[in-house]
Parts: sequence; C-alpha cells; structure tokens
Amino acid sequence: MRNITKRFPGVVALDRVNLEVYPGTIHALLGENGAGKSTLVKILYGIYTPDEGVIILNGRRVIISSPIDAINYGIVMVSQSPQLIDRLTIAENIILGLKKYGYYAPVKLVEREISKLAEEFGVKIDPSTDTWKLSYTQKQMVEFIRAMLLGVKILLIDEALTYLPIEERRRFYKFIKGFAERGGTVLLITHKIPEAMEAADKITVLRRGRVVKTVEKTEVTIDDIRRMMFGERSKEITYERLPPGAPDGELLLVENLWVEGDFGGYAVQGVSLKVRRGEVFAIAGVAGNGQKELLQAIMGLRPIRKGKVFFEGEDITHRSTYYLRLKGVGYIPDLPAKYGVSIENTIIENIAVIPVYARGFIDWDKIRSLALKLIREYDIKTPSPEAPVKYLSGGNIMKVLVSRELNTATKLLVAYNPTRALDEATAIRVRRIIKNKVINDNIGALIASEDLDEIFQIADTIAVMNSGRIVGVFPAEKAKREEIEHLMVM
Repeated sequence: MRNITKRFPGVVALDRVNLEVYPGTIHALLGENGAGKSTLVKILYGIYTPDEGVIILNGRRVIISSPIDAINYGIVMVSQSPQLIDRLTIAENIILGLKKYGYYAPVKLVEREISKLAEEFGVKIDPSTDTWKLSYTQKQMVEFIRAMLLGVKILLIDEALTYLPIEERRRFYKFIKGFAERGGTVLLITHKIPEAMEAADKITVLRRGRVVKTVEKTEVTIDDIRRMMFGERSKEITYERLPPGAPDGELLLVENLWVEGDFGGYAVQGVSLKVRRGEVFAIAGVAGNGQKELLQAIMGLRPIRKGKVFFEGEDITHRSTYYLRLKGVGYIPDLPAKYGVSIENTIIENIAVIPVYARGFIDWDKIRSLALKLIREYDIKTPSPEAPVKYLSGGNIMKVLVSRELNTATKLLVAYNPTRALDEATAIRVRRIIKNKVINDNIGALIASEDLDEIFQIADTIAVMNSGRIVGVFPAEKAKREEIEHLMVM
C-alpha cells in the first residue's frame, strides 16, 4: 500500500501511509484508538476507497472497490464480530459465497472439507449444527474455515482473537502460523501489544494516521512498542490491581434468574448474585455463555422467565429500561456501535437522549458543555461535539459511550466489555475512572468481560459464568488466573 490517504469530514484518518506485507509472514498492525488501523484494513478489503494512493499486489497495481474484489484477489477478513447468519447451519454459512462449486454446491463435499479443516484446529464440529448453538470461539473458527475455503492468500484478522482465553488464542496462533508457513500472508490488527509480540514476525505502528515505524519483532521490547504507540502516555500503563473498594450494603440482588436466548432454550439458568455499594462485581467468561442475556434481563431489555431482580430493595424484575435509567443506572451494552449509540447523530445528540436529560425541554447549552467536558476528560478524537458519531474511529465511539454512561451511573453501572475496542492506555485509564467512581461515589458496578487482564485489574469480586450458570465466585485478592481460565472453558 503506497501513500494511502483517507479523509473524513474534519479529520485525516490516514496521511500518506506506506505498508508492505510479504508471503510467509504474520505482520501485526498496532496503534492507539483513532490511529487509522481499521481504516487502512477496510481500504485493503474494499469497504473504503482511498482518496490518494495505490495498492500493489504481486507487483501489479490493483483497484479494490468492494469485498468481492478483495476476495477475488485472495484477500479475506475475519473481524471481531463473527459475520455469520445464526439461523443457518455451519455448512450453509460457509457455502454462501463459495464460487468454486458453481451455483449448486455439493453439501456433503463441503461438510467433509469443513470437518477436515476443523481437525487442523484440534477440534471436532458437526457442519450440520445450527450456528446459533456455537460459542464465540467456535464461530471464529468457522470464519477461519470459510476464509480457507475461499482460497485466502492474504488473511486480515481485525481484533478477532483479542478476547479469546489464552489457550484458545494460542490454538488460533498455531493455525495462522501454519498458514504462513505454507506461503500465506497474515495481517493481524490488534491493540494488544502482547498479542502482536507473541504471534507476529513484523510489527507496524500507526499513530495519528501515519506510520511511526515497521520493525522485526525480535528487534524490540513491549516497552519499545508502547513508546511508539503512546509516547509519554506509555508511562501510565501498568497492570497492578487497582485499590480495592469498601463494599457495604446490598445494592443489586439477583435471585435464581432464568432467561431465554434468541433462539429458544435458556441462556441464563438459575443465576444468583449480589452487588454491593462500593464494589466492582466482575463476571468472567467466554462470549456466548449467557453474560449478555443476564445483563440485558437486569436492564429490562429481555424477558425474565423465572427469578427476581431487586435494586435498592425494590423489586424491578419487570421494570423498564427507562425506569432504571432514571434511577441512576448506567449501561454499556454489547455491540456498542449498534445498541449503545446512534452513529448518524452527533455526540451532543447522543448525550441528550439519556432520560435524565430528555424529559421536557432539553437544555442544549448544558448538554454541549457536558459534551465538551467528556471530550476533554476521555480524550475523544473528534472535530467537534457536533460531529456525527459515524465519522469517529471504533475506539472513539466507545469513548463516547463509556463517558456518557459513567456520567449517568450515579448509583450503578452495568457494563458488557466496558473497554472493548479501546487501546491499552485508554483502557487502563477508563478502568481507573470506573474504580475511582465506585470508591469515591459509593456506587456499584456489575461488569461482564472476556478480558481477564481487565477482570483482575478492576474487580473486588470475580464470578465465572459458563453455559448459562455461575460456576465459581471468588474474592478478587484470592482468585487465581489459572483456575478462572479453567472454569471458563471446562
């Protein structure tokens, strides 16, 4: 990629970026939020068109105007959110888009190929299984299998491995290393420096839309990469456990909760827990084990079939989300760009929709002042508070959501992966803000996260959720990482 430049209204996302990747290598692309990583990859995959610059593939200039063009050139992307249709089987999902079998794909042949590739991952799957029954890890495996069957030559991995347990991640690392050894090329986009250091051969660091440097992994340390990514901010990055709160008094009580999933069956099966004032209660678990449905049910976004939820002693089992928001509950959902913000609206408008501000007449001057305050405090990279959210990077969209919800949470924060998509320095900063708010304002926090670094840094109490049930609860100071990981994947 030569002199790639991309502008959005009020911001230069990429400024004359050069990137070279070679066959047989795993090349990591690192950068803080808003650095331009995803924009660059979306240009290579045909989602965006560059304003300037060229793409050269095997010595020949090419124009990639859509993902179909990219796939025809052997470029396939696997993203953080699996792009699968839940109501189809594994085989049916993979058959979609496979041209090499013509219009009528022989299903049995495809199923055999799926099973063969799955064995290379070290797992066995039934290709006739409905996709909705799969765990997050299994869905990502299906995405990799589809890429292989599409004839991938350049595999783009956009934050797709970041939130897998370490053992599952290493299984995928082994697979992509084998792919590279056979002559394939991997471009690994991540904001996790240890992930790049473990999996990659080369690393390119982007900062504010420009290439800082491309290095061989063996030439640098983690601290070197942090300085390239964050400059002086790299000194803020530490992973010691944050000061414990002083839990006192019951705030949220969940008793024997049963909640259905999207396709029938119980995603939450008899869960009970208690969150106290001054406490961060963190739920660890691989995605797809009921955490999302549990939080949605507590927030009034999903029907509760059995059990009770109490907030400040009041039965809120069938209360509305609106009611809870007025009571001082902040909420960070899964898929923040879809459920957390309205990307077509401005930052100011995304704050104004919160019930506490949206009752009666809206004081726009007050909302604008709050928006400017949050932009400064969270270092949200935006041309102005009037900028539509869709023009921000994924990490900056997350900052808009997190800052708004922490401002809303005067009594309780309910959050699903609150620092997902945030770079390392910003994620740690947000964890400190959450912890300080819990301690100083004596609120409670119920957090579900697939990032164990986050769990161990912020939690006062750690619960593990697996197959819809709580399978272990530990005081954070006594919890052992190996035991938590074992319970997550057993």
